[in-house]
Amino acid sequence: MPDTYAVEPRSVTGKKVSRLRREGILPAVIYGRGLPSVSVQMAYIDARDLMNEHGKSTLINVQVAGEAEPRPVVVRQIEQNPVTRSLLHLDFYQVDLSRLIRTHIPVVLTGVAPAVARWNGLLAQGLDTVEIEALPQSLPQHLEVPVTSLAQIGDHMLLSAVRAPAGVKILTDGDSVVVTVQHGAPSEEPEAAAE
Repeated sequence: MPDTYAVEPRSVTGKKVSRLRREGILPAVIYGRGLPSVSVQMAYIDARDLMNEHGKSTLINVQVAGEAEPRPVVVRQIEQNPVTRSLLHLDFYQVDLSRLIRTHIPVVLTGVAPAVARWNGLLAQGLDTVEIEALPQSLPQHLEVPVTSLAQIGDHMLLSAVRAPAGVKILTDGDSVVVTVQHGAPSEEPEAAAE
């Protein structure tokens, strides 16, 4: 069962929303396929916790005050302050739970590559995100890529070798290089003792 976050209908729009932000309230909008958009607001602390816990593209529920049922949504767009990285606005996309959706999720490398431990290699990640397609309930927060098979300098892994979670189809080209082991910095030789 997805987490549920409380939001309230918002009547303040345009440049006046900066007042809401000063009061610790984050403006947001809910929209969806064939649905009218709804301006909402939520406590900034709740929005920050939501993003820290779930990020983008994870199914959650938002309970709009006054509505009987929560709405199943994913965070589609995030507006942040370019300097402080504080949240300025969120776009929630209301999903149809029976319809496949496409989104991008981050790639997370897991484990220790033997080439790193044994040969002082460096992992060079070639893909930060991948595009996937899945039902909203099957959306993973990220794609885990184990690197324990990378034993030598120069070894690499293609996306086609990565197993997708159940119910998830990877749309990014399978010939894309996810990670490569490169030569690391040479270990420093101990200096000869001075005579």
